[in-house]
Amino acid sequence: MIEAGFNSVSQFLSELFASLISLVKVAIRGRHATRLPARQLPVCSVLGNGPSLKESLSDQFDFIRQTEIVCVNNFAHADIFPRLRPQDYVISDPNYFVFTEQTTDRDDIRRTLSIFLDTVDWPMTLYVPHFAKGSYLLGKIEQGNPLIKVVYFNYTVVRGFQWLVYWLYAKGLGMPQAQTVIIAALALMINRKFETIYLFGADTSWHEEIRLNDQNQLLNQANPFLRQAQRCIASAGLFRRASATYLFNGLAVFIIPQSVSGLRSSA
Repeated sequence: MIEAGFNSVSQFLSELFASLISLVKVAIRGRHATRLPARQLPVCSVLGNGPSLKESLSDQFDFIRQTEIVCVNNFAHADIFPRLRPQDYVISDPNYFVFTEQTTDRDDIRRTLSIFLDTVDWPMTLYVPHFAKGSYLLGKIEQGNPLIKVVYFNYTVVRGFQWLVYWLYAKGLGMPQAQTVIIAALALMINRKFETIYLFGADTSWHEEIRLNDQNQLLNQANPFLRQAQRCIASAGLFRRASATYLFNGLAVFIIPQSVSGLRSSA
């Protein structure tokens, strides 16, 4: 009984403290409240870049084309992108917004920018976090393609009392922690009041390619990013016998059902 009471008080104080911190953050960034455009259709399809998307597009292409389409990050590289002609596009990777003309190691971002400037010949809304304002990438897009309208969203992570958090979500003053762009896209589309949101290609398979060699080093031949990370970490001498456990514990933050549940409840 005493323990239950202690836990209840402890939880209340924890949520109170988190709520106060969130309100301070909102007060500082409140002028950047998200102002979203009205939906164009009652139903939207959010397309991730997971391996199952290929099959979904093959089987459900006509259905997806009848919905408002939301693509993310490097989806523009896909051959089917100009056929889909998505109305919405969400980019939340900070690497896009530190990219400049002098950047030499991000050909994927350079390619995305080129497609936006040369291929997109239909009206499209690009959603990016407010801290991206003034970046080289957005300057080039805004100057080079008037068909792309940029909308800035307020990526202020808020926590605390559930009722307060959901209210801040709805007012565009806060968002859940978005470790993946899919979470950000879902939060934005829920706030645009779609009646139904379909999610395709949200799975990942890159973790299946991770292997340990005889030197206890992580290898991934299928993913250039992980190959680069492996070289960087190995050169720093960080691979020890416990490193695999440490890595997979760290990767667990990408699985966040709590955020999805919170978004659903605040709709």
